[in-house]
Amino acid sequence: MPLKNRINIILSKDPNYQVKDAIVVHSIEELLEELKKYDEESIYIIGGESIYRQMLPYCDVAHVTKIDHAYEADAYFPDLDSDPEWEITADSDEQVYFDITYQFLKYERKKS
Repeated sequence: MPLKNRINIILSKDPNYQVKDAIVVHSIEELLEELKKYDEESIYIIGGESIYRQMLPYCDVAHVTKIDHAYEADAYFPDLDSDPEWEITADSDEQVYFDITYQFLKYERKKS
């Protein structure tokens, strides 16, 4: 289901995919054209690993929740700490939920 009280744009390879109350696009080019209609400060990319990897080159800011736990997984968000193009510009205090420690980080692409 689309997130309420906002415009949801879904990138899908399936040409027949439709979602009520959402805009569906089928390529990065089509998505970028659709996004021109909106204020860039109000655009947020959420997804899975594939969406993050495809869209990260078009982003200047990344809001990341870093969890202090090693999960067994086969997909990951790109490691911005090891990418020289990105720097942390804001961070929260560590938070604890049950026994999981996490922190909110804001990364920004370095200006050249």
